Amino acid sequence: MKKAMLHIERQGNVVVWTIDRPAAKNALDHKTIAALAQAIEEANRDVTVRAAVLTGAGQVFVSGGDLRELREKNSHEEAERFSDLGWHLCHAITRLPFPVLCALPGPAIGGGAELAMACDMRIAAVRATISFKQVRMGVTTAWGTAARLLASVSVGTAARLLYAGHELTAEQAKVLGLVDEVTDDDHALEVAMAWAADVALGSPSAIAEMKRLVRAAATGADDVRALERQLFATTWSGADHSEAVEAFFERRQARWLDR
Repeated sequence: MKKAMLHIERQGNVVVWTIDRPAAKNALDHKTIAALAQAIEEANRDVTVRAAVLTGAGQVFVSGGDLRELREKNSHEEAERFSDLGWHLCHAITRLPFPVLCALPGPAIGGGAELAMACDMRIAAVRATISFKQVRMGVTTAWGTAARLLASVSVGTAARLLYAGHELTAEQAKVLGLVDEVTDDDHALEVAMAWAADVALGSPSAIAEMKRLVRAAATGADDVRALERQLFATTWSGADHSEAVEAFFERRQARWLDR
């Protein structure tokens, strides 16, 4: 199906969201952000979804916000609304009970880099780049990215990327931990789908709680050990663990409950 410039496909338990605005190099306008936010909400309600892949059509992931649309929206109030719109979109990705993998077929620039950082994993084509170019446009990040970046790299590295706007190649981004895998140019989506299929093999309830734990640990939440202890006890005593144990002894695949 197609909503605005967003394609939504389903492959088994994996949903694929493809931003497709070739004339704008997949830049994010209000309609596309709204369509992606709606798609995220629909997937959240669908208990059969086990993982999602977010990508861009062609050889670009997302080139940032759509300046053609935003050019005249320069009031303080309009800026606050756009910041909130993008923040809620990225926050919705982090709050999903399943992982979102980002397949980068090419550059992720400005808001595109912010969107990629909200995902749980990033697989990049070798031609892909990541750049936080906001200061070159006279603005800061807007969608919670400073905190996400500092959860992944040192303060000095984050400062260099945010202050100088240095463009990272896919390989450089992998060295820094901002990208998890680099592939041949035409295989980023293929690898992301393979990883998503592997995720879908796990218990949906355990994956949801594991994502919650990883996010808490990455953001330096208080008493992560207490949360880990609680979530382990909850999952160990749950139906999916009992099913996994029985499947082990019966030498078969576990049959998980839907979310």
